[in-house]
Amino acid sequence: MLSVIIPTLNEEEQLEGCLTSLTNQTLDRNEFEIIVVDGNSTDRTRTIAQQHADKVVMQERNGIGGARKNGVEAACGDLLVFTDADTLHPSNWLELIRANLGTGGYDVCTGPILFYEQTLRSELLSLWRKQYNIFHLFNFYWLIGSNMAMTRTSYDQINGHRSISLLEDYDLSVRMFKEKDIRCRYDTRQEVYTSARRLQNLFTYTLVYFYGHYHYHFTRDYQRLLTYPRFDKMDREMILDVTGIRELNRKLEEVQEKITRNFNGIEGKMGGK
Repeated sequence: MLSVIIPTLNEEEQLEGCLTSLTNQTLDRNEFEIIVVDGNSTDRTRTIAQQHADKVVMQERNGIGGARKNGVEAACGDLLVFTDADTLHPSNWLELIRANLGTGGYDVCTGPILFYEQTLRSELLSLWRKQYNIFHLFNFYWLIGSNMAMTRTSYDQINGHRSISLLEDYDLSVRMFKEKDIRCRYDTRQEVYTSARRLQNLFTYTLVYFYGHYHYHFTRDYQRLLTYPRFDKMDREMILDVTGIRELNRKLEEVQEKITRNFNGIEGKMGGK
């Protein structure tokens, strides 16, 4: 069986389209289950979910990654499928996934993520994401949460999702790569369509992206990947604060002032002589 896991938080405007696209799959309905993990929504999200999903569970772990793992813990299937509430799925999406992870012999599969809102910003991000395919040459597959699936065995092998919200899918990709023996396929037919709503400001989106990788690779402060600034609140001033760059600059200025004072003091003594 396939278990489709969807994290939600106040997604009443997007969720019904997502769930309808899943219930209209070519795969027999008794061959997959839909699990919605809700992060305590205050709108009609849970009501909509209960109309279409097999299970609606409340999120207990932290972050988007934690929500996905809660879904796995509630799942009955041995094939785990991950997507997002603002994503639409072609009718053969689950059938392709089952073929890739079943008869295809792969442990993980993913595919293209397209935007159903055609804007300049979405086109630029699509172009950027295409560069991820270069990493396939080195057997690194950059998974994105709205379109990925894996066997439960491989998920357990890398200990699943961490309780973080930013880069939770990239983190999974890194740990999958380190295992070496996990086989992944990028299937160009396994495409989904998602919303470009987070791309209202491409500049702030880019700042959040670099903010995440800065803390993931350099500070290793995973708490910052859980409680990161909202996209619509992120700007140049905030990025200076949250990365510690502003504080570093302040300390450097203090050192420079101290050096300048000492230098002037030395010059004064020499001049007095």
